[in-house]
Amino acid sequence: MPKKRKNRGRHKGDKGKESVVYCDNCGRRVPRSKAVRVTVPYSPVPGDLAKDLEKQGALITRYYVTKTYCVNCAIYMGILKVRSETERKVERKPSPKVPTVPRTTSQPQGSQQSNASQSGVQKQ
Repeated sequence: MPKKRKNRGRHKGDKGKESVVYCDNCGRRVPRSKAVRVTVPYSPVPGDLAKDLEKQGALITRYYVTKTYCVNCAIYMGILKVRSETERKVERKPSPKVPTVPRTTSQPQGSQQSNASQSGVQKQ
């Protein structure tokens, strides 16, 4: 029988049975590897009030809340998109959440001195 997705819609592979988690939207029981997890910042203070308080010098903390959704709720809320039949077989890697900054390559100190001596400039 053909498979709709290469990983059968789960991340567990051949590990056997898993524990279940509950969807935070509808309460459905979902296997842990199949559930969609979303981490969002949460502030207990409304946005307009937070701006006024920050202008006055108050420090408002933001908490990160991890929500767990079933696949149906994630599609309904726009977290997941329905893919075509050919794209379902392709495994997509999640994009990095923090943009990576390229590091500047710095030469070791010994190589800088050798470059200076090769160019004819000597350090005193």
